[in-house]
Amino acid sequence: MGDLDNIKLDGVNIVAIGVKICVDGNVTECESEDEIKDAISEFHKHGLKTFLLLNPAHPDFGVDPYSTEATGKPLLDKLTPLVLKWAEISEEYGVEVFAPVNEPQLLSYQDADAVSDWAQELLPKLRKVYHGKVAFRVHKDPEGFAVYNLTGYDLLVFSGMACTKDIEEHPEWIARLINETLSGLRASYPGCSYVLFDMGAFTGPDHYWWEPIAPANMPDFMPELPPDFFTVSNESQAEFYDLFFNLTWNDVEGFFLPVYRGWGYRGKPAEQVIREWFHAEADVSEGK
Repeated sequence: MGDLDNIKLDGVNIVAIGVKICVDGNVTECESEDEIKDAISEFHKHGLKTFLLLNPAHPDFGVDPYSTEATGKPLLDKLTPLVLKWAEISEEYGVEVFAPVNEPQLLSYQDADAVSDWAQELLPKLRKVYHGKVAFRVHKDPEGFAVYNLTGYDLLVFSGMACTKDIEEHPEWIARLINETLSGLRASYPGCSYVLFDMGAFTGPDHYWWEPIAPANMPDFMPELPPDFFTVSNESQAEFYDLFFNLTWNDVEGFFLPVYRGWGYRGKPAEQVIREWFHAEADVSEGK
């Protein structure tokens, strides 16, 4: 909220807001409802649209995604009342895009049928209380690029691809990775409108402790790779974004760029690349 002027200078016209959720018997919010509402209102007051989703992807969630608690549909069903509550809040506060949950595979690990059943049961209930665009979030490996039945959803929000050190010596590999990601989306979810979410380049130094991309965690999670494999230079981050937009710009509805911790682009060469792309689009069609 303290960076609104720079956000707008970057050409950003919509921001993502996660509602942190936790399991304590039932699924509940574990942050202030009023603060989220105030944030929505403040962004709108400054001319920025909002995209809201419930977020279990944090270490305090309370369920290990590899455990039996996260297998099958019961945990997703427990989430439904909270999803509908926030869909109603999103309607009341004019949220432009709403998604039921961030990374649903964390609540039903690799069980595509359970996620599909839940998504289809939930959609008509959402349509009754919320009249903006309804999105569904999908995440790639290592947590499961399961193919879900998302018929009827307005947007598919996809993440799970990161720039690696290969870009410094082999940019053609990163280009291939981006193209393969788009091809996989089209094959798995034909006819959908796509939004690319949290695809970026990690420059460090800070990180969330549970992410295997953090150099300190690499020996445990990916011992076959060098510890700094997912950490690139500021210049490589800028190169990645220019390549990324070149290859995806005309095929997707828009982007949400990662800004937390070592993913941020503020004050780095990538910021100028982002501004040039976003403002060039804004001149034509009011931005993505």
